[in-house]
Amino acid sequence: MDIKSMFKFDGTNAFNTFTNVLETLEWRIEKQLLKERVDKYKDNEFYLLLRQTFNDKRLSIWPLKEEEVITWMDTLLIMRKTMIQLFKKGINGEKVKILMEYPLVFGNHMRTDYLIVYERLIIVLEFGMFNQDEKRSEERYTKKLQDSITHRQVLRNMINNDVIVVNYVLVYRPEFDRIHKMINKENIEYNHNEIKRLSDFIMHHVKHQDSLSAIAQLEMVQFYT
Repeated sequence: MDIKSMFKFDGTNAFNTFTNVLETLEWRIEKQLLKERVDKYKDNEFYLLLRQTFNDKRLSIWPLKEEEVITWMDTLLIMRKTMIQLFKKGINGEKVKILMEYPLVFGNHMRTDYLIVYERLIIVLEFGMFNQDEKRSEERYTKKLQDSITHRQVLRNMINNDVIVVNYVLVYRPEFDRIHKMINKENIEYNHNEIKRLSDFIMHHVKHQDSLSAIAQLEMVQFYT
């Protein structure tokens, strides 16, 4: 049975192939307001694909906000960079499943940004962007953290206790001012560090899952002989 979501990727290779288009587009996380970015990119083929897929799958009882499509493109870029980091760390990418915009069953029509699934592990991943001062960034993180905790708890209530469900929030910053054609190096570095932290978090839990495999347990026993 297929799992209902906007997209489901079986392995990091499938995800990276899907997001190759972002490299072709030279997509950037821009400083401009989401509404302005919608006006700029609303005729882009990838933008139209994301919007059409969401509407065709009827994932929400509420109409899609066009600004969401832009945030999907931003977060897909961040996820792509995260997958590259995981590849460098030696993850078994074929065992990773990625679900985008997963509607929570019995979750009052809530959707998670992404689920990362590996063996008996589910990581509930939420994204947010702040574009202003540090105080607002803390508020943004707190709001997204509460969403993430709620989503995790809804999932936790529905699945077997043998499955580990954890949550993570990544709040990112705009890296480029399209109007003035200016790159924000500080924010690029900030985002890079946040992506590294996320990949470290994922690898920590993945390694724990690997250590619980039968062969890993036998190897550990062998160590003591």
